[in-house]
This record gives sequence, C-alpha cells and structure tokens, in this order.
Amino acid sequence: MFNFRPLAMLIAATLPAAANAQSPEVEQRVREEVQLVLVRMIESGAFAGTASDEIAFTLDEPAQRVTNLGLLVDSASAERAKDGLRVLGVTPRSTAQRMGVRAGDVVTAVNGVPLANLGADANGHALAARTLRSSVDALPDGTKLEFALVRDGKPLAVSAPLASVTLPPIHLKVGRDELVADTGSGALRPARAPRDENAGSTADGCGYLNVFDVAPRQDKLYGMRLLSVDGRLPGPTGAHQYKVPAGTHELNIAELIDPKQLSFNSRQRERHANKTLTVTVAPNTTYYLAAKLNPDARSGWTDGSYWEPVVWRETPQDCR
Repeated sequence: MFNFRPLAMLIAATLPAAANAQSPEVEQRVREEVQLVLVRMIESGAFAGTASDEIAFTLDEPAQRVTNLGLLVDSASAERAKDGLRVLGVTPRSTAQRMGVRAGDVVTAVNGVPLANLGADANGHALAARTLRSSVDALPDGTKLEFALVRDGKPLAVSAPLASVTLPPIHLKVGRDELVADTGSGALRPARAPRDENAGSTADGCGYLNVFDVAPRQDKLYGMRLLSVDGRLPGPTGAHQYKVPAGTHELNIAELIDPKQLSFNSRQRERHANKTLTVTVAPNTTYYLAAKLNPDARSGWTDGSYWEPVVWRETPQDCR
C-alpha cells in the first residue's frame, strides 16, 4: 500500500504560518500543490497502473507534532547500517542542516543512544533508522539534540536545539466517487447527496475500524494489529480499514509497541500482547484503534498492565 503521509505533510507545508483558512490565495496554492503531487504519483506508478478516473482514496491525518529533522539516511539493510547510518542528504532549513550534518557523514549515535549493529526489522530495513526517529520524536522542543558522527574517518559531535511544528488535522478525499472538482469555482463539492443524519438507528447501517498507524507518539499511542472481530478474521491481510455492521463488537487486538519502550523481553511480552476491546460502532463513523502504553507500568508484563487497546479518534465517514 502506498504511504500517503508525505502527501499530508506536503499539503500542510504549503500553508503559511498565519494564513487565513478562507484565503483564496491559500486555497489556490494548496490546490496546485495537491495536483502536482498527484501527477508525480501517477507518473511514478504509485497507483499500480490504475486509470486516473478510477483512483479514489481518503486521507485522514490528526493534528500532530512533526520534527523537521531533514535527514535522508541509508537504511536499506542492516549490513549497510552496520557502523551507523550513512547520510545521503540534508534538506535546507532543517535541524540537521543547523547542526552542520553533511552528506557522507555516518551517524553513530543520537543523544548517547548507539545506532551501530542494531540489525534489521521484519522487512529487512535497518533498525537504526527507527531508533533514530523514535529517539528524536520523544524529545520535547528546545531539547539539545546531539549526533555522534564519523566524517572522513574521524569522530565528530554536532548539536542544535530541537524544533518542531504542530500540523493541523487533514481530511482529504480524492476520486470521482469521493469528491469532484468544480472547475468553474475551483472549489471541492461532494459527489453524493448529503445523508440524512436522522435516518436509521444505532442498530442499522455500518461503520469502519481503522488500524492505520497514525496515532501521536507523544500521547504514548502505538500501532496494533486487529486479530479478530467477534471471533472472526477481520478481512484481507494487510488492510488498514475494515467495514463492520453498526452495533457492539468485541475486538481481539495485538499491541505493536516499540520494544525499546518496554523493560522486559519478547518472551515475557507474549503472555499479554493480545487483549480484547469492546466497541459500539455508530453508523457512518470510523474508529481509529491504537495500543496505549502505560508509562508507569513499563515492567508490568505479569498482568499486562503495561498497555491497553483504545479508540483514540472517531470521525464521520459515509458507509454504505
């Protein structure tokens, strides 16, 4: 599945800091940037050859804190990151540029956390990149960020205060069956007639369970895997959203919390890595699921108190 988070980041980046959301200039700029990104995605084959008039997707992003680290590293394999993360590039005006990081440097540690010889994840990518990102994301604004580097064979330490921005929530629908562009006014209008909010009851209709990992880490929310809904498999393997009838459902959920956040090993973790969550689904509503870490019980593997499954967000979404 294509990762649409960079698209959300780009949309947010087009908005000036003090922009009025109703400004025609801002709306036009966002519209042009979105069109440009979609052109690039189609030309690159991101939609697997799907005809343009058949492309449809919904992008939901909550308000979130984003750190402009601006560091492109080689994380293709554990072998290539054996001695640390090799820097392939640095983006302008980023934290990495302010620190003085250059292409060709090798990052061996971040704030004292080693990045060498960390192995690979399930997809074969270097775990060092995930460690770097989680270490940076856990730091509050203004904290000193320090990298241990190797440059031209010599050790070097660079640092700078960490700065981040909070992006606004984003809700974007693309496709003929989602939104249609009105070329006359340039505005976006619904392709379907608005639904009757008073129609049906909580026993009618359908809703969605969303397991896409976009929960904010600063709230101690992590990814999860939906194992079953009412004792049955939820749907296609690898799907991020599942359609369910309105009503009450019992979910079996497995946590995917970063192991570095826990103080016990994977074998101890297996005992309580799965839990149940009861969710009452209202019609035309999407429920975002996550695993919530309890920071005060990081060692609570004997009773599973270190985490709990939660619904961290609800959004309206037409379901038919």
